[in-house]
This record gives sequence, structure tokens and C-alpha cells, in this order.
Amino acid sequence: MKKYFILFSILTVPVLSFSQSRFFINLNTGWDNTTNKYYNYNNYSIFEDGGADYSWGADLGYQFSDIVRFRIESRFGKYSYGQYYDGANLTQTEMTLSYFNIDPRFDFRVWSKNKFGLFVSPGLKLEYVYDSEQVTDKVDGTTSDGSYVSSAYADNMAGFVGGAILKYSINKHLGLTLSPEYTFYFKKLYEKNDNNMQRFSARFGVEWNF
Repeated sequence: MKKYFILFSILTVPVLSFSQSRFFINLNTGWDNTTNKYYNYNNYSIFEDGGADYSWGADLGYQFSDIVRFRIESRFGKYSYGQYYDGANLTQTEMTLSYFNIDPRFDFRVWSKNKFGLFVSPGLKLEYVYDSEQVTDKVDGTTSDGSYVSSAYADNMAGFVGGAILKYSINKHLGLTLSPEYTFYFKKLYEKNDNNMQRFSARFGVEWNF
């Protein structure tokens, strides 16, 4: 009997260790509004299509305690902007940038009640543009992918990100999250822009605690 108890204990320890793990993953998607994307120094009218900006991604994190946790956020997204023309054979041009970012974040629980918890979440954003697409509408109804909008944008950006996470725990493993946040980038998307690029985001996610 004793040898069976020892064997059972040996087999149970890894399972208990895993079940008590503090690792979690969050899959999320949502809406972004990226501002100061393009300054029209050629005196054309500009538009930013903020409502068309979106992103999706996943967070992998570790919970140190009931109050503090650390996570790495990885994300894909797109944002676009453009300009209207007056007195030319072109009507408008729209530029779309596709990016990937990876963000180290700390979450601090500041409030909890029943199944709800609220975190504040500061961190650093590292962003890289991996693709760009340009579409220009002409007066005659045709389109072109010619480079009418300057391509001298910064293809890598870094910035400070701060936000909040409202979490509803369905059970000890599964939860739903709502995450508004703000990012201030350390430089301009274009050198001739008036201000540094900024982004407001709101995302919905599903979180799983291992």
C-alpha cells in the first residue's frame, strides 16, 4: 500500500503544480483611433478614417499575486489616412499601413467586487510596419497604386501605453475583458507632422487562466 501511495504522490505533484500555475492568455480584438497620422504639407485636404482602424492579438502573462501581474502583448493591426485633391486628375489617395507590435505590460489590480476586477496597465509599445498599400482614385473613374502620398513614414515606432482592464470572471479559469487604452509615441509618423502620433483603443477579450 505504501509503494502505491508514493507512486500516486509522484504522479500527482506535476498535476498539482500545473493546476496552481499563474499563467494566463488573453485573445482580444477591437477598435483603434490613430491620430496625427499624416500632415498634408502640400495644402491638400486630408482625412484619417479613424473608424476604420482595428487590431487583434494575444497576451501571455504571469500573475505574481492577486494584485500584480506581468504580460507580453503581441498585436497585428491596420490604420489608414489619405488626402483629397483639387484641380488635378486625381480625386483622393488612401494609404493603409499594416503593423505588428509587441508590448511588455504590468497590470495592477485596484478594485474588485464579486466577479469583477479592475486593473490599471502601464507599459511600453514597440511597433513595426511590415506592409503598406496605397489606392488612388482618378477623375476618369480608374484607380492607381502609384505613390502619390509620401512613403517617408517611420516604419518602426516606440511609445508609452497606459490603460485599464475591466475583467469579469465566469469561473476560476475563464473571464471576459474590456480594455480601453491610450498610446503616445515617442516620435512622429512623418518628419513634417505637427505632432507625435497617438492612438486610442478599446478591445474586447477572452482570458484563460491555466
